[in-house]
Amino acid sequence: MSKSNAKTATPVIDCTAPRHEITRRLSDKILTAFNHAYAIGENEIADKLRAVLAVNEKSSRVDQEQRGNFDPLGQADLWVEFVEARNLYKKVSDHRAGAAEQALETMKDAYRRWSAV
Repeated sequence: MSKSNAKTATPVIDCTAPRHEITRRLSDKILTAFNHAYAIGENEIADKLRAVLAVNEKSSRVDQEQRGNFDPLGQADLWVEFVEARNLYKKVSDHRAGAAEQALETMKDAYRRWSAV
């Protein structure tokens, strides 16, 4: 996305980059990083990213009018719920068939709610 100018060794912005990369909100990028960290089990990093997301949301209330009712913190909470349901399903599916069915339904429900937002 950025190149280095050999004469000055300063970064040069690549104006040919797709516009969607430039217009994404910081909260979207933080939320993506949070989702990834939590999904792979980096809970300490995920906790820090969620705190950063909360600070970002408090400081950018002006954008709220443009985003409608999109709530990045709510999205983060729904993602945690889905990942926890997924982890429970993985755990019980190896041991008890009946519990696996209930865990599967819980996971599906959590995913439906996360993806509907």
